[in-house]
Formats: sequence, structure tokens, C-alpha cells
Amino acid sequence: ISNTTSDGTVSQLEQETSQANPRYKIAVVGAGAVGSYYGARLQEAGHDCQFYTKTIPKVEDDQAGLLVTSIDGDIEIPASKWQVFNDTAQMQKADWVIVALKSSSLHVIPDLILPLLQPTSRVLVIMNGLIEDDLIEMIREKTNDHVNANDTDRGHQHLSCLKTLYGGMALICSNRLGPGRIDHSYAGLLSAGVAASTSQSPKEDEEAFRSLFGTVHGVPITYDSNLLRGRWKKMVWNLPFNGISVAMGGITVDQIVQDPGLRQLAINIMDETIAAANIELASVYGEDSDEWEPLGEAEKDQMMTLSDNMGPYKTSTMLDMTNRRAMEVKYMFREPVERAEKLEVPVPHLSTVVAMIEAYQRKYGL
Repeated sequence: ISNTTSDGTVSQLEQETSQANPRYKIAVVGAGAVGSYYGARLQEAGHDCQFYTKTIPKVEDDQAGLLVTSIDGDIEIPASKWQVFNDTAQMQKADWVIVALKSSSLHVIPDLILPLLQPTSRVLVIMNGLIEDDLIEMIREKTNDHVNANDTDRGHQHLSCLKTLYGGMALICSNRLGPGRIDHSYAGLLSAGVAASTSQSPKEDEEAFRSLFGTVHGVPITYDSNLLRGRWKKMVWNLPFNGISVAMGGITVDQIVQDPGLRQLAINIMDETIAAANIELASVYGEDSDEWEPLGEAEKDQMMTLSDNMGPYKTSTMLDMTNRRAMEVKYMFREPVERAEKLEVPVPHLSTVVAMIEAYQRKYGL
């Protein structure tokens, strides 16, 4: 059915639909398990998506370029419609840049995203770990963007090369089965909060994020008004389950929750993580500030319920260790321990697990 009028102009209905559901030009930097899933969902929703990966899979035009099998419905993007590149300098400028790399590759992000940016671009970094301080500094160094008097607090910083930098936290079970082949087996919640922005108000940034994902199938979203709290909340899952899965030599989540000793260890690490998070949030924002709410039993219960229903999921860090790839040690494990120690928060169970992970890292050169 045509939506144009007799004189060839676009009808009011189409204009209103377009304004309500804008079509964005999106660059997905990191076409792995997480980036490919969310990127495929965005393309399914009608957005113009380009994907960056180190190596472009060789497939025929009549085959699936990107195939996502998912509990929320499979997605198949033909090779002829899968815009995939191994050089971001060859990609178009983007309205949104979605970075989905391991935190072990944090140092390469500025060089990868700068060719994609314009002053109005918004960047969503879906990544594990406490990364924002170093990432902002790396971007500043690459762009000669000096700190100004207003850039003193987390969440109130500015970067001149982009509109808004968001931190993203994905609670999703998604594995890469091979080039262009992704399996999404459980969950999918995507949370985000602001790390740096030149927007007129925090509400503008929240509305922009909701506008991007609000109508995307298979992607439930939440928005964190305090990104630091959001990062620590994700750690309530990452630190015990990624950590124990590696410390035990490569076990799945179901093995952790079903073993009484490992289950209790996970709970102990959660308690230590929550204690460290709340002390840091209080130290940054003040104990009585309305800029944050303490983490507690609700977050712990949420993460344990998620894990109890996850099945034999292989965490990303466990897969990195067993496949002898670089592990996300610095920002996911070492940084939280060092912040806890600096704040004099005891984290004996977490420290022990991190020491074991770092031993594997040294042993295998990861």
C-alpha cells in the first residue's frame, strides 16, 4: 500500500510513523556473540546496520551472512544484505555506534570508533567491567580533548567528538558458534547509563536510548540513571559466575549453582561485591545523596534466580580461558578488587578467586 499522496509527497501518516519510529544508521563494532545479536535485532527492526569484525566470513550471496538462532525467534540476514567490514574507516558515519568488544580490547576502541563519529553520534559500549574512567581518558588522548572545569564527576563529563557515551550492561546468554553464527539461549536484558554527554538534559539521553531499542523485538531494556551503580550491579553476577567458572578450570553455571559449596561461594562473592559497591557509591556521591540507591538482597536474588534457570551456560571468560584467548582480567576482576582494597572493604573470597584467575592468565599467557 502506497503512503504517498497524488502529488508525490509523503502522507501525514507516514511522517508521523517515521517520527515515532525513526530509522537510524548504526555501526556495530564487534560482531561477536553480543554485538551480532543486538545488531541483528536492530536490523530486523528496520535500522540500517553495518557490522565491523576483524575477519569477514566467506559466504555466497544466496546464503545467510548472519544467522542468529534465538529463543525469541531466529534472525537470518542474507549475505547480500549483511553489511560487514574489517575496517571502520570504510564504514559510513553513524547515528549510533554500538561497541561490543571484550574489555581486554579497550585500548583499540578509540581508533575503531573515531572514523564513525560525528558531533551528533551516540555511542553505546556494551562491555563487562569498570571501564569508563580509562575509556574516556583514552578517547581524550586520541582527540586532544582536554578536561574542562565541568568534567569532575562521573556521569557529568563531556567529549567533544560525540553527543553521548553510554555504558551498556547485557544480561544475556549468547554464544558465537562460528563465523556469522550466533546462538541466543536465555535472557537478553540490556541496561544503559550515561558516562559522558553534551545533551541539554539527562532526560534527553534516556529518551534517545529508549527510542533506539523501544520497539526492537527480543530486547527488553532498562535505564540506569547512575552508570556506576549499573556497572556494579552487573558485577554482582559477573564476579561470582565468570570468576568461579574459570577458577574451577572451566565449568558451566549449572555446576556452580547445583554444588552446595560453590553456590555458597557465589553468594559470599555477591555479598562482598555489594558491600564494595555501596561503599564506593557513598564515597563518590555522598551517603545521603539521591543520585544512587544501595544494592542489596533484591539484586542478589535477581542474579541467583537468573543463574538457577540458566542451565549449562559457558561464561565468556571460561570460554576465553579454555580456548586460550585473552581474558577480561583487568577491568572485570582486578579493578573491583583494587577499589575494594582502597576503600578498606574486605573481599577475601573475591580476592582468592581473582588470584586463581590471574594464575591461569600467567600460566597460559592470556
